[in-house]
Amino acid sequence: MLEDIILIAAGLISGLISGTVGFGGSLILLPVITSFSGIEVAVPMATVAQLLSNIFRMGAGFKAIRWRQVGLFLIPAIPLTVVGAYGFVVVPKEMMTRILSIMLIVFALLEMYEKIRLPRSRWTMLAGGGISGVINGLLCLSGPVSSAVFLTLGLAPVAYIATEAASATLMHVVQMIMYGEFDLLNIHVLRDGIYIGVAMSAGNFIAMKNIRNIKRKNFRKIVAAVMIAASAWLFFSV
Repeated sequence: MLEDIILIAAGLISGLISGTVGFGGSLILLPVITSFSGIEVAVPMATVAQLLSNIFRMGAGFKAIRWRQVGLFLIPAIPLTVVGAYGFVVVPKEMMTRILSIMLIVFALLEMYEKIRLPRSRWTMLAGGGISGVINGLLCLSGPVSSAVFLTLGLAPVAYIATEAASATLMHVVQMIMYGEFDLLNIHVLRDGIYIGVAMSAGNFIAMKNIRNIKRKNFRKIVAAVMIAASAWLFFSV
């Protein structure tokens, strides 16, 4: 009972964060779920929850989605999600998680101090989609990378959140298919993933009601700060 309450609370908090900055759900969920069930269960369960959350965010800003950019992003992202999902089964997960956490912190610091600016181009969408696909399949942690890519479009907060969520939704569908093929999805994973996802969607709803008036420059700094904090937590929790 206590475990369920903690998981639902983690889902709500991660929903508030991901609904505000477009990512961070798995960065919050993975350490919590891992502490109860291990990383092998945490990644598939977080994928189920993230799928529901991203469907909600996509629907909340559906009219503002930039479908052309989503399509470009997904051309490499879909096949490389398959590759990443296979990698999740065969590579050392704790070491992989720590390496990725360090990379995300470095990237966020460069972003915060405006030392890096990705160009707004189709090549950025394609390259970012490929990198996100691999990371997504491996650990369901592609949000920071895909968020940086979609930030190059200069969208208003709601359009940015919904566009990034549309790409993530399709990647999570592919992930679930692959995890099912590897027998990583069971009733326990699906059940807990669904109620965490419902809690995340509630957090998304609250957050997306309050982001419309955030200035874009401040929004980018908020995104970077959340990335640093969540990545550090993930590094020390696995």
